[in-house]
Amino acid sequence: MDTSIKEFKIKELNESQYIKPFRLEVVRDSKKIVWDCLKAYDSVSVLLFHKDKNAFLLVKQFRPPIWYRLYKQGVNKKESGITYELCSGIMDKGISAKDTIIEEILEETGYEVDEVEKISSFYGDVGLSGRKQTLFFAMIDDSMKQTQGGGIDGEDIELFYLPLNEWKEFLEDEDIIKPASLGYTIYWFFNKFPDLKPKN
Repeated sequence: MDTSIKEFKIKELNESQYIKPFRLEVVRDSKKIVWDCLKAYDSVSVLLFHKDKNAFLLVKQFRPPIWYRLYKQGVNKKESGITYELCSGIMDKGISAKDTIIEEILEETGYEVDEVEKISSFYGDVGLSGRKQTLFFAMIDDSMKQTQGGGIDGEDIELFYLPLNEWKEFLEDEDIIKPASLGYTIYWFFNKFPDLKPKN
């Protein structure tokens, strides 16, 4: 039972600095299409591999929309709403995707990196916002640790190290809430570094 949630309210959202709903009308092949859309920021995410720990560094945090979805389904357990994710951020600062993710790595995890490798870009929420997500990869080690991390502006981020030999069980466990991008980047990692893939 999740006793950390004492009460909650659902309020009408008139405006937001992060999202904006709008209705789009398009005439395609003489047929009118009406579609409700959402304007949202593009985002960046990074898979971090810690060489000294031989583990992926993920972030663990409470996501209210996930908690509410599970609550409505009657699921209420200790970690309701807790997700395991790649270190990520939205592109709201007017800087490049690369510079954004380097800033996010330091803010969320406390590791300072100079370089990241781009994996690829994808479009998410294709029936709603069509926002673009760019995925990166970086290797880190103990010498790069500068702060405790944990995020800024009220973020409550916990660092989670996933040992390489536990990756498959982790991805296949549907009770562990995680985005598809996490699974994709882990498979990408083992394709790029096959010698690091556990034999079991």
